[in-house]
Amino acid sequence: MFMLLFHPIRLRLMIALLLLLVAGQARSKADIIGDWNDYALTAARDGGLLTPEMSRNMAMLHTSIYNAVEGIAGNYSLYVHGTYSGPSGSAVTGASMQAAASAAAYTIMADLYPGMMGDFASLYSTQLSSLADDQAKVDGINFGTLVANDILNWRTNDGASDASNPLLYTPLGSAGHWAPTSPTYDDAALPGWGSVSTFAAANVNTYTGSLGMSNSSYLTTPGYTADYNLVKDIGSATSGTRTTEQTDAALFWEGAPGTITNIGLWNKVAAGIISGQSLGLADSARLYAALNVALADAAIVAWDTKFEVDLWSPETAIQNGASDGNGDTAGNPAWQPLLTSPNSPSYFAEQAVFGGAASGILESFAGTNYAFTLDSDTDGDGFTDITLNFSSLAAARDMAMLSGLWGGSYFEKSVIDSAATGDQLAALVLGSQFAAVPEPGSMVLLAMAGLAGLLRRRR
Repeated sequence: MFMLLFHPIRLRLMIALLLLLVAGQARSKADIIGDWNDYALTAARDGGLLTPEMSRNMAMLHTSIYNAVEGIAGNYSLYVHGTYSGPSGSAVTGASMQAAASAAAYTIMADLYPGMMGDFASLYSTQLSSLADDQAKVDGINFGTLVANDILNWRTNDGASDASNPLLYTPLGSAGHWAPTSPTYDDAALPGWGSVSTFAAANVNTYTGSLGMSNSSYLTTPGYTADYNLVKDIGSATSGTRTTEQTDAALFWEGAPGTITNIGLWNKVAAGIISGQSLGLADSARLYAALNVALADAAIVAWDTKFEVDLWSPETAIQNGASDGNGDTAGNPAWQPLLTSPNSPSYFAEQAVFGGAASGILESFAGTNYAFTLDSDTDGDGFTDITLNFSSLAAARDMAMLSGLWGGSYFEKSVIDSAATGDQLAALVLGSQFAAVPEPGSMVLLAMAGLAGLLRRRR
């Protein structure tokens, strides 16, 4: 019997079954976060949140979950930034990470979307019911709730509630500057979002863009002339040069209000990485937190740049091309873009800055050759409209970047500069947050190295 039990083939089968069980448990634990991520995207979509508003809420959700998990696990450095120095209390030894993650998410979501309390309470109850009713569960709930309330208190006066005030911005009404566009001619959206407190960047001005000169001077440059004529051709509603693939890409990445926007699309890519790599709770929390912190700061930087530079949209530019002071930009008063023009200045381009920020973060987890399929619900009705295959995250980034040009929403300079800034923000987040905590042995070696250096300096 002894020999049968430990026969090599039987032993390998037992080990394989054990590994499958462990992997299944890891996926189940990670799904705690994935469930809340799905609920958050749905809540934001149904609430009609604009992209920057959604990015802030997602960052609050995932930094809360991350700190709730890492305050117990201790694998990675806790998230801190600015006046937020981390959880105001410590987790009890042995507290349940699963309970902490659920409690943190529920506390954040109930505060941000009080109209959906019933749905959140149901999910919260279901997740907790899968855990043993013991002291570890109670301790986890208490710690997760504390962490989330700390985040909520920190963000109470971050400027988001005042960002939509129309008095913060008045269109100049002159060539080169933004003006409301058809069909609704709405006021500019969230003119104060550039003043919202960041999640990782110490100084927004380090990442904002510039035309390098006044708008009126820029309109006479060869670069603007080339950009003008390119978007006039390929971004037109009736373009004869835009390919079917480019049209699909423009629609895919538009991220119009009433959809999960580009924030949601990149979070769906993250969910695919987590599932494909069978990441556990801690690593899933870290991926989601890094991604959404980068996206939130990308939105702040983009909106700060938009209203500082105040560049008009291609729609306004081409309809008024005869009066822009540039003899090489022939105007067309009837010109219309493929997509409805965003109601905000056109430099930066949101699809591009989010693409740069997201791809940089996700590549650090999935690698440069990660291939994937992604669905897009372009009208917000909850059903997939377009499905695209990507050979890599960089390929998705490049398509997202150029989609605004193909849709007639942005000039080429805008999309290129925006993507580059997104890349920089990803590097900032990866270099300043969510670092692995050194192993005790590594800490001893670092201390010895520091001591040796000190002794050398004293000689």
